[in-house]
Amino acid sequence: MKIPLLYGPRVTLRSLELSDAPRYVRWFKDKEVIRYLLLQTGITLKEERKYIRSLAHNKDHFNLAIITENGKHIGGSGTTLYPKDKRADIGVVIGDKAEWGKGYSTEALNLIADYIFRKLKYNRLELTVSMDNKAALKAYKKVGFKLEGIKLKVHRNLITKKFEDNGFMAILSKDWLNKHK
Repeated sequence: MKIPLLYGPRVTLRSLELSDAPRYVRWFKDKEVIRYLLLQTGITLKEERKYIRSLAHNKDHFNLAIITENGKHIGGSGTTLYPKDKRADIGVVIGDKAEWGKGYSTEALNLIADYIFRKLKYNRLELTVSMDNKAALKAYKKVGFKLEGIKLKVHRNLITKKFEDNGFMAILSKDWLNKHK
């Protein structure tokens, strides 16, 4: 699925392009970058290009590149839509470690939430997060996501080999719209 460009004060979100593939391959080989991702296996360039091509034919999923104000591609976000339930599931990664801690993921999440709630008229935006990922938890809470529950020791981290808890967070349309009048 292709969506229009989304513009924020410091980031622009656009659909993925084939030229983005090498960056994702590089990022997903870095153990620090994939530490908290549920996908922790790395990808090949061929696999990533195939995946990017497949997005054009998937009406219920979109991936966006996060581009800084100076034109640098630093990460991405994937969103799966559930039209029947008027809900969406989101994930975000800043792959460029030099850009960590600068608020880019928070801005990207705000832009996507605005699109989901104002343009698509969805009711709910949700995500899964490792409870060990303190930076992500802080960003999600800043956007307005609320922790709805925790599954204990639900998956084994392929990097640390330990079992981790996953938190389930969501924000509802009414709460988002009240916060962003």
